[in-house]
Amino acid sequence: MCTPNRGVRLFLHIAGLLLVSSAGILIILLVVPRFRWRVQIFYLKAVDDLPDISWKEIYHMGRHGDPFNLKGLVTTHNAYQVIKDPYVSADDISTGAKLFQSHCAQCHGTDGVGGAGPALKQHVLRRGSSDWAIFKTVSHGIARTAMPASSLPENDCWQLVSYVKSIAEAFQPLSSSLNFTHLGRVSPVPYENIVASPKDTRDWLTYSGSYNGQRFSSNDQITTSNAQYLHLLWMRQYTTTEPYIETSPLIVDGFMFITVPPNRVEALDAKTGTLIWSYDRQLPQHMPLCCGYVNRGLAVLGSNLFFGTLDAHLVALDIKTGSVSWDVQIADYKSGYSITSAPLALKNMIITGVAGGEYGARCFLEALDASTGKQIWHFDTVPQPGQPGSETWEPGSLKTGGAPTWLTGSFDPELNLIYWPVGNPSPNYNGDSRRGDNLYSNSVIALDADTGNLRWYFQFTPHDLFDWDATEILIAFDETVDGKRQRLLAQADRNGFYYVLDRENGHFLRARAMVKQDWAQDIDAQGRPVRNPGALPTPEGTTVFPSVGGATNWMSPSYSPITGLVYVPVREWGGIFYSRIPEYHAGDLFTAGSSTIFNDPPPMGIVRAFDAFTGELRWEYNNNTSATVGGLLSTKGGVVFGSVSQAFVALDAKTGHELWRMETGGWIKAAPVTYSLDGKQMVTIAAGHDILTFGLE
Repeated sequence: MCTPNRGVRLFLHIAGLLLVSSAGILIILLVVPRFRWRVQIFYLKAVDDLPDISWKEIYHMGRHGDPFNLKGLVTTHNAYQVIKDPYVSADDISTGAKLFQSHCAQCHGTDGVGGAGPALKQHVLRRGSSDWAIFKTVSHGIARTAMPASSLPENDCWQLVSYVKSIAEAFQPLSSSLNFTHLGRVSPVPYENIVASPKDTRDWLTYSGSYNGQRFSSNDQITTSNAQYLHLLWMRQYTTTEPYIETSPLIVDGFMFITVPPNRVEALDAKTGTLIWSYDRQLPQHMPLCCGYVNRGLAVLGSNLFFGTLDAHLVALDIKTGSVSWDVQIADYKSGYSITSAPLALKNMIITGVAGGEYGARCFLEALDASTGKQIWHFDTVPQPGQPGSETWEPGSLKTGGAPTWLTGSFDPELNLIYWPVGNPSPNYNGDSRRGDNLYSNSVIALDADTGNLRWYFQFTPHDLFDWDATEILIAFDETVDGKRQRLLAQADRNGFYYVLDRENGHFLRARAMVKQDWAQDIDAQGRPVRNPGALPTPEGTTVFPSVGGATNWMSPSYSPITGLVYVPVREWGGIFYSRIPEYHAGDLFTAGSSTIFNDPPPMGIVRAFDAFTGELRWEYNNNTSATVGGLLSTKGGVVFGSVSQAFVALDAKTGHELWRMETGGWIKAAPVTYSLDGKQMVTIAAGHDILTFGLE
């Protein structure tokens, strides 16, 4: 047997001592609190969980204790949310003002009033208004713009941050003591009040106005006789890089709560539009988002508002102050997850879906305790291996199956069933790697509200190849047939068909085409499409109706129990669909092709009214302008409010006749809401970068 020589033994001894000492040092670092968070941050950076801060920046800010609140990165891996500027004294701001005049005023104007560069006297700065966002802009500049990187020392940059924030905040509409007193009037919103929403004329307490998804209001002050006298009561304007605001406001006790891009919540006086408070979610700069900085609204329950963020958190905000009650990470945004829809509040829980199908994110629906944010249940819309439905996927494709849940569901309190619409399977356009029906993509799932257990499902488009998410709003309504009450569930689907189901058991009742479509020859007795074999994406491109944008989309329909009609914003257009071989890379777009709009004939946006039970067309409103058509609202006054292109319109609910019209100057995709304040019915719509509210004289 060989024996190591003396040199080798010495080397092994030293190596052993080093290993022991290194382990000891590591243990000390982990045990001592003032060292532990530094080790954790180094680890997070090493595994690429802190993409928005460099090693050098971590070192420089962490040299002298923790004045920058780096410790916060351990729990919230978002530098924009947690890093704070320690240079906030009056002397620091004064020094920052001098630095601004000598280095920045040439472009941004004296005192930040604007010039060659944008004005800074606004709260929502283009690159973010957090301390870290402003510091990054000042120190690094903005690529491909006239904003250069700074040569100033680090401390000077932070003093500039303090000054920029001071001038931005100084010009905010500050809440007066009167406004604070008013906000104190806001009462907690119990679950019972949301259940009673169909009879409520004063408030608007959930995304679709009520759990049934009808977007119908019992307000009847504005009628077919007086709608022509509508006029603008107030308008609030915003600076945002997005083409339009998509929020559907909530109204509680005379106050309005809205979301504004990129990820902002505001409380307004619903009578005047005056700002009461605001909350800004500071976002990472590099997020995989398919469709822009989108957020469509909030939920309310008890004393909190609930807000889904683009970095896939669910945040509870105190309704009176906007302060954070809790903040829970739902998923990892770096894998493509985000939240763009309004949550659904019911009983003691908040239900949220996620977006991310375009990135191969494996999506789900989740219920959280409204008081604590703790998970109550979780439902995978792409089954785990071995779960029911997993057999409808090609082995291996479950990990990247998509099936996003990015629009708000409906709820039947009597049946205790949540109805949630589910989006497309991933990848789009080429399904060779995921052969099968791909449950529960392009489906409605009915879940027990208390447990999240699946009670039934119905799939609108099995094995979707066209990105036709079935995430459109689901409408619950009742119909008396042969003297018997039927509980029904309707959806105007993106694939071009209007469907009616039994909402107790999911049984298919009927489907009818609502636009030109040529991908399906028929819908069989079970509700399954009989496909046109020639309507498939190909490498050369195949023209198919409707387009990838669908016959309709997230823009809300409405149902009137008075007329028995469902009102749908539809689009007549085709698309050219191309397929290719997909490649999956985590955090990158995972599509197996592409699509373009087919322009013969040109795309057209239309409001159509269908018999809710039979799907028969009753009337349509078409102003022959463009394919842009917004969400709808119907009222007891016999009016349907909606939009085509940039026009906000009021239509006769029975005939579709135009009663009133206003060109807003901004593209409209959002749905209007209505409420009553001081005995006066008001209607609010997000148009372009504005929030507009209308009423009668």
